[in-house]
Amino acid sequence: MAKAVAVLAAALLVVAAMSAGGAAAQQCDASNLSSCAIAFTIGGPPSQTCCDKLKEEQQKGCLCVYATDPTYSVFLNSATARKALAACGVAFPTCS
Repeated sequence: MAKAVAVLAAALLVVAAMSAGGAAAQQCDASNLSSCAIAFTIGGPPSQTCCDKLKEEQQKGCLCVYATDPTYSVFLNSATARKALAACGVAFPTCS
């Protein structure tokens, strides 16, 4: 039970951080990746919804916005997030 509560708390923190304002471009809304919160925090397999959202955000160029924004980069740059990206067939962004 304690582990489930900790996982839920971590997921809620990710969602809260991703929906905060920050320097994200207007078309980029990190809350679109809320379906990836579990995969990003504890490393479970990403859902199809998560993969679809990652692909949408990649096409809009938002993954670089998130990867370089201190509000979101801690989540997107994590090893578990990189595994989720790979599982979804989404390349980790190379940002300049």
